[in-house]
Amino acid sequence: MGTLTVRKFGISLDPKELVDFGEKIEFFQEAFTDLGFDQAGTYTFRYSDDECMMKAELQRSKDGYYLWIYVQAVDEHDWRVKEIAEAFGAYVVDGSKKPV
Repeated sequence: MGTLTVRKFGISLDPKELVDFGEKIEFFQEAFTDLGFDQAGTYTFRYSDDECMMKAELQRSKDGYYLWIYVQAVDEHDWRVKEIAEAFGAYVVDGSKKPV
């Protein structure tokens, strides 16, 4: 089996650009546990099954955290990322970059 592409997504409260969440870390821990992710580090959560591997990563911001999702799968698995965004009441911003 060849190397699978990893796609990066931003999860944002704004559908057009990446904005941070003003929530505390416990909010993310609870939400990712409910979604079936395991906490792999203070700011990292992982999920895997027979079809894909996903990593959620929190990046500190001035007011809270930016939320990134990395997906490695044979197909794009956009629906899984949308499901995660919906759990946070947010949107998927494909290939987004943190604002400067």
